[in-house]
Amino acid sequence: MWWRPSPARRFRRDKYADYFQCLDRNGNGRIDRNDFGHYASAMMERLRLPNDSQQLLKLRASTQAMWAALTGSMDEQGTGSVRLDELVGFFVAVHEQMQDGGELPQAAHDHILVTFAVLDLDGDGLIQPTEYAAYLAAIGSDADPAAAFAHLDSDGAGSVSMQTIEERYREWVCAGEPSAHGNYLLTGRLPE
Repeated sequence: MWWRPSPARRFRRDKYADYFQCLDRNGNGRIDRNDFGHYASAMMERLRLPNDSQQLLKLRASTQAMWAALTGSMDEQGTGSVRLDELVGFFVAVHEQMQDGGELPQAAHDHILVTFAVLDLDGDGLIQPTEYAAYLAAIGSDADPAAAFAHLDSDGAGSVSMQTIEERYREWVCAGEPSAHGNYLLTGRLPE
């Protein structure tokens, strides 16, 4: 009998692949250091950060930390880059570990921390709509930032805390249906 992945499994893998496509800014089929250099430059430009600003220094440090977390946990072959199958494999493994109430693996928790640091540009411990919009623009997402942020900020507080980001991350990794708010976390949109 022919085996076909469930719609939920396909949906999750499509989300993971969409995230990969957003991060692979130069389109070479790998997420590499050049992609993160582009990301930091795009954020700097979008937010009009002066070259000597503390925000820019924080942005550079947090994107380097995010790069280290990605390659440290996903670069299985030690090439200094992450391929699509490595990124998908990482999130599939995280999903499997979290099924039935399992704990979030340390590598996934590290990914959340560095993602939050990248998003929280002003360091106030909250993600603001403008910070999230700048992130989406920098990764090349065509998502409507206000609509995407509304999914993250489902209680309408106007900002999102680390605790909420962790909840949305868990949803992003595990949700197999489009209605989960976390599906919008990393790309601002549902996969096509």
